Amino acid sequence: MPATAAVYYHPDAYSIGRSDLKGRHAAGAGFLTAFARHHEAAALHCYAADRRLAVEFAGVVERAAGRPRPVSWIPTGEPGKLSGPGCLFLPGPALGESAWRRRFANARAYSLCGVTHTICSERVLDAFGDYMIAPVQPWDALIVTSNPARAAIETLLGGWGDYLATRFGAPAISPVRLPVIPLGVDCDRFADTPENRTAGAQLRQAHGIGADDVAVLFFGRLSFHAKAHPLAMFLACEQAQARCGRRIHLILTGSASNPDIERQFRDGARRYCPSVNTIMLDGADPAHALAPWFAADLFMSLSDNIQETFGLTPIEAMAAGLPVIVSDWDGYRDTVSDGEVGFRIPTLMPLPGASGQELAFRHMLEIDNFDRYIGAASQATAVDSAAASDALVRLVEDPGLRRQMGEAGRRRARALFDWPVVIAAYERLWEELAHLRATAAELAPQRPSAPPAPLRRDPFSLFEGFATQRMGLETRLSCRHADPSAALDHILVASMNTFSAATLLSREGTLRLLTHVQDTERGLDELLALFPPGEGARVARSVGWLVKCDLLTARLV
Repeated sequence: MPATAAVYYHPDAYSIGRSDLKGRHAAGAGFLTAFARHHEAAALHCYAADRRLAVEFAGVVERAAGRPRPVSWIPTGEPGKLSGPGCLFLPGPALGESAWRRRFANARAYSLCGVTHTICSERVLDAFGDYMIAPVQPWDALIVTSNPARAAIETLLGGWGDYLATRFGAPAISPVRLPVIPLGVDCDRFADTPENRTAGAQLRQAHGIGADDVAVLFFGRLSFHAKAHPLAMFLACEQAQARCGRRIHLILTGSASNPDIERQFRDGARRYCPSVNTIMLDGADPAHALAPWFAADLFMSLSDNIQETFGLTPIEAMAAGLPVIVSDWDGYRDTVSDGEVGFRIPTLMPLPGASGQELAFRHMLEIDNFDRYIGAASQATAVDSAAASDALVRLVEDPGLRRQMGEAGRRRARALFDWPVVIAAYERLWEELAHLRATAAELAPQRPSAPPAPLRRDPFSLFEGFATQRMGLETRLSCRHADPSAALDHILVASMNTFSAATLLSREGTLRLLTHVQDTERGLDELLALFPPGEGARVARSVGWLVKCDLLTARLV
């Protein structure tokens, strides 16, 4: 059986039926579907807050796999049980909090494995900073989806490490592994089938795209500030139309977060590529899920935004057999082999230093929110629209080149990005982490007398000075009530006395304790011995509660 991982499940990370659909949602849904279909573990492990979510996970898995699959639920309140699968997969990069939780059990009990999506938000940047402080270990990993994203993370960690070394006078290095594994696509979904070809032909006919015309497809979120500013694409299409004998159509398939952004795209197309027939399709409409890929002759995406770290749509285009024109940017630099499956168009960033630091500072001061921060960075980043026009002209005028690059794209998508290939890479990583968990030295091992999480200490220790006294094992306890059961029920009837019942003994356990000290005095150590060792903390809290409720009398000696 392959090495496995429990999947932390919350619907937000894996759902695509939503109005605010983003790349991380599509990537999460794709991963979970592929995990259900291609990960051949005996059982799939779900790490979720409650049974309802675990049942939902099992349903998602069964529908994706097309067959029932055994699912084991591990409650988030019992992280020690993750030692069974041996690894916890998190659908994001925040490993620090999970590392602190693991420390309450055993740092070697299981590995942590996260994955990158957007890496420029303050929340994510702070999560990377935790790698230097939280008890992450050499057997933990963050899957990075592209080499440019890895370079950015290493730059960030290097600078943070320099600061910590200056502050504390000791080297600071993150132990978290950063393997580069791409996101995947379901290549079979984009297969050249009669059904897909028919859907594409019908869409062309419905929008007046002639047999000799060339349709250029953009598929993705319509967001000029957070995805890809469309100006370079519009200019490239207009320039190419002026140079070509064939009619060019631009199919914009996607959805905008509000009507004003959609209007900006419509107005921009009319203003900057008036000679091109621009067709806008709602990407959330199931009718447009596949048809545009088979109506188009080529794909174009000129991303220029720092929140983009991979980019699924060029891979989907390759899987559909379309040549691609993309910006030489972020994950596109890894996925699109220039001159083989399409063309990468040069991009240009401003002079680093003060010009960029001011943007970061404005965001830190909350003068600019996140959208305005990334939008300002995009606004100052250039994509060579003339080079994009040249690439477009070559593909428009050479059907043979389009076919050649489209076929090369299909092969590349199958070989490198098909989900079975990607899931196998995950399995190899999880196996490597298991080996490291057994052999590598633990960093900052917990001292026996130290709390597992120093900033999350035992409140009865941290705030000991608030009280007059505290109990000890020698504290003597007794119950003077003639009928402990009736006295206990008199307290339990009020919810103000039971709102923390989940942290205390059950009624049966509490009554057992009261009966044991009825009309007699016994030490706290004797009461603790009445229950299994694992119940000791619950007994200690219950004793305090019973004294509070005047069901027990305490005498400190």
